[in-house]
Amino acid sequence: MNPEYVPLNVHVEEYRGSAGKSDARRSNLFSRTNGFSFSDPCNGHLQTSTATTDKLGIKIGRVRSTGHEIDLTELNHSTVLLPKQGRLEARSRRAEHACEHGEALLFGPNRRTTRAVGESGKHFEATVLMFPDDVLKMKLDRQALERTVDRLETGVTVHQSDASGVPFLKFCDFLSTAIMSGSALLGDRRHMQAMEAMLIELYGEFISRLAEESGGRKALSAGARYVAKAEEYMRANLDEPLTVSGIAAAIGVSPRSLQLAFREIRSAAPREILALMRLTLVHEKLKSDKSAAGVTDIALECGVANIGRFASAYRETYGEKPSATRRRARAGLTGNR
Repeated sequence: MNPEYVPLNVHVEEYRGSAGKSDARRSNLFSRTNGFSFSDPCNGHLQTSTATTDKLGIKIGRVRSTGHEIDLTELNHSTVLLPKQGRLEARSRRAEHACEHGEALLFGPNRRTTRAVGESGKHFEATVLMFPDDVLKMKLDRQALERTVDRLETGVTVHQSDASGVPFLKFCDFLSTAIMSGSALLGDRRHMQAMEAMLIELYGEFISRLAEESGGRKALSAGARYVAKAEEYMRANLDEPLTVSGIAAAIGVSPRSLQLAFREIRSAAPREILALMRLTLVHEKLKSDKSAAGVTDIALECGVANIGRFASAYRETYGEKPSATRRRARAGLTGNR
């Protein structure tokens, strides 16, 4: 085994009853949790188990719950949700969806509300996979990407009768089960790389078919195009002192049009999304940067201007001070040398 390879580590988070309501909003699974509630406020229980692949950063996990509802914003990943037990209901800006065992929901970056429902006295359980945006861009040309992004933003339900999605969804469930059970095979770099390659191949095939099906659908709305272009520009220039007027000028629209587009598509202002992107970037760098840089240095490199406001937002989102994340990461990096 390559000595630099670190086998997948499964990160487990648990929340219980009303005491866990606010804590569950700090879950690291999505970019931001806007609201959370248990179906049973006093006796509710939620457990998330997540592993992240070494090469492409795909999140693979399981969710087990007595029943809950979550309002979330995801900016950086496309999400695949496969109920194993119970029923999953979801609502995006333009559509409502529902699925159960044998079916799946797919979403691109968006804001949505999902409700997990256990049935016949049993817990709700689902497999979750989250693919970084870069993976989607690897598989589709620009025109196909635009069509697919628009459809995924709304949400896609894959039914049992849809044969084109079955191989991909079955492999998702197989890989998640292998990881959650601690299969020894995935402790070997060669096996894990082969599994990741197969996952990407099946995901690419499925997304390509989705793009073909979307070919006859209407083009992206003007607002969706503005948001897509603005977010692409933001990501490429996070370390710059960006303004809404500057972003609008860079993509060729008025600041007012950009504000309205973000309110329509993201239910948030452009500056809120920009701040969330920077917060996510700082969080990742605090965990992975191997230099001697401190929290302030890393935050400034990511374009953060107000350190005090950043620290407060970070603590609200991740449940700890940024300095605590940095200390733990440094301890881990030192231990792996």
